[in-house]
Amino acid sequence: MKTLCLFAALSSFALLASDLSSYDLLLEQDKFRQLQQQLGKTTTLSDKELRILQLKTMLGLRQSEQAKQLANQALEAYPQDAELLRLSALNQFNLAQESSIFSAGSYAKAGLALLKQAMAADPTDLKIQQTLIGFYLQAPAIAGGDSKEAKRLAKAMAEKYQPEGTLVTIEVLMNDDKLQDAIKLAEQQLKLYPEHSALLGAYANLLSLNKDPANAFIQYQKAAAAATDLSEQQGYYYQLGRLAATDQQDPQRGQQALLEYLAFYQDSDNARFSWAQLRLSQIYLLQKQQDKAKELIQQIKNKPQDDDRLQSELKKLEKQLKNA
Repeated sequence: MKTLCLFAALSSFALLASDLSSYDLLLEQDKFRQLQQQLGKTTTLSDKELRILQLKTMLGLRQSEQAKQLANQALEAYPQDAELLRLSALNQFNLAQESSIFSAGSYAKAGLALLKQAMAADPTDLKIQQTLIGFYLQAPAIAGGDSKEAKRLAKAMAEKYQPEGTLVTIEVLMNDDKLQDAIKLAEQQLKLYPEHSALLGAYANLLSLNKDPANAFIQYQKAAAAATDLSEQQGYYYQLGRLAATDQQDPQRGQQALLEYLAFYQDSDNARFSWAQLRLSQIYLLQKQQDKAKELIQQIKNKPQDDDRLQSELKKLEKQLKNA
């Protein structure tokens, strides 16, 4: 059963990819620089479609100042477009993370205001609602965070939209450190929505946090098989590889999943690509394939890295290889 789940997920790639436009597929593959080049030549998109795609590429590359300028221009032309408002809000949150403590709060509040406008422009957009709830939960109060408002919105969403409402309720429960309640809720809702990929993925994540890697591995396989969004599916492949590397959960299947992930994001701007290489190196070490592990480690080291945690894990792995 486990093998069938993973095989079905891997086999679905060609079918799913054929349903996407070339622009959407580049976005799914995090090939933001390549997409920027193509958008500079295109005349087939509408003005609004072009601006939305340009904003998405800038967000993916964290070109926050350029995105800010483009967002301002786009909103002058389309002030009530919910997607433009949402993307503009996300960029404000990026600016908040990148700025000093003196200006971070103002960027966060500006992002919150844009999210509220987006929700007013399209009250049925669940992506906007989820983003707003996430902001209220994560942001400090001084920057607009409000756990009570998050709970109110999550409750309203759960009453009207399922299983999406369950997903935000899980976020609320986890914000209150109620892991067991979140697990129980996920299990209840999966009886009603047994093939909902995001719910399966959330349940797998909860099981992983609960130190239950074996069952988490099974649920990630189910989530990957059920996913119809390519980038979502690849995220589950990464998690399968992570559990195989760190908790020895079926290294062969974990290796297969990571190879698929690396093939999908080859020559991309994917932020987790080096981590996937590291996890695959760890699996190779478990399988006593030291040469393959060393080759991947060198590939990681050949690229500039600014992730301290990745560098630390890399040093540990190199030490293990020397002692192998």
